[in-house]
Amino acid sequence: MNNTYSVAVDSRPHEVSQNLWLNNRTWDLTFISLSAALVILPFAAYEIFQYLLGISSVRTVLGVAPADVLDFSRNTVNGMIALLIGGPHMYATYTRTFLDGEFRKQHVGFLLGSLLLPMLVVYLGVVNFPLLVTFFFFWASVHILHQIAYIIDCYNGRLERKISFPARMLDYVVVFSSLYPIGVWRMVNNDFKIGKIRLLFPDFMMIENNPVVGWGLFLTVTLVFAVALTLWIGRTYREYTRGELHVPKTLLMGLTIVVSFFIPSYHELDVAFQGFNTWHSFQYLGLTLYINRLRQQKEGIATPLIRNMSLAGKGWKFYFFNVGCALGAVSMIALLLINKDALGFSFDQCYYVVVLSFLLMHYYHDHLLFMQKDAIQA
Repeated sequence: MNNTYSVAVDSRPHEVSQNLWLNNRTWDLTFISLSAALVILPFAAYEIFQYLLGISSVRTVLGVAPADVLDFSRNTVNGMIALLIGGPHMYATYTRTFLDGEFRKQHVGFLLGSLLLPMLVVYLGVVNFPLLVTFFFFWASVHILHQIAYIIDCYNGRLERKISFPARMLDYVVVFSSLYPIGVWRMVNNDFKIGKIRLLFPDFMMIENNPVVGWGLFLTVTLVFAVALTLWIGRTYREYTRGELHVPKTLLMGLTIVVSFFIPSYHELDVAFQGFNTWHSFQYLGLTLYINRLRQQKEGIATPLIRNMSLAGKGWKFYFFNVGCALGAVSMIALLLINKDALGFSFDQCYYVVVLSFLLMHYYHDHLLFMQKDAIQA
């Protein structure tokens, strides 16, 4: 009798978990969860460049002055990630929006509205570049965590029972609040900068100007995260003991919380962001290709370009198409750099004006796409 009971309890989590993956266990672990290991790549690349550029002969070959080592290292990392993964992921969005004939017919006003964003980017890039970078980093943090929330919702949709509203809210709060304790600490201490650009933050909220407000803000966001994390851990333990643990979702959330919490602690924040962005982009490329394949299988994709990239075994076409789009953006950045003195632009302005013109449209489109939970249903 005891042996029978033991077998029933031990087998239940295994059986339940097998049906909860978005695609299958191997695919989910590869593209969704364990790809968190990619976070380390930009950090490693940056530290390697720092080490190599500490050698005078290497600096001489590359033509890098000692004073420019930091900027050269972070700009090289930014460029590598943008070309190989970050750029391709944002252009992948357009295979479901701008480039898809059916989407264009159904969302004309939405797409026209998104075209205002490049105008805003160019304007702020010229008139108030620090405001543009501040706006970008705030929206980027929301976007990355919005993608995690979307995947969480898709995982919840795999359950036979409905998730209660408080349980869903706890998932969202613990994920979104995990990014901000260290980030806000750096903000209230006037230490939140991208390269040489300090992100805009109200002076009256800084500890040196107003200790009560600065400390109050930091302690508030930290308390929200601490309470949410405690409640989530407690709920996760109870689900485990009852044999109801949603393994794929719990793994994703646990990794996200750890990565989000520690990412802002790295001294070069744009390199830190690229670490998170690498994982996020890899997830996104896998999700978008999978969703396009499901679309093709369920109702067919009318646009030949997208259909041909979405067939099984054609993932390489999908990836290299998006890399090609990224190369086009690199060409635009190079053109601005050649003329940057005439334009009065810095390197960062040339880079961000081009990249953010496409990236903010990608964010805008995804706020709609991330509402389509059934897109990931086979």
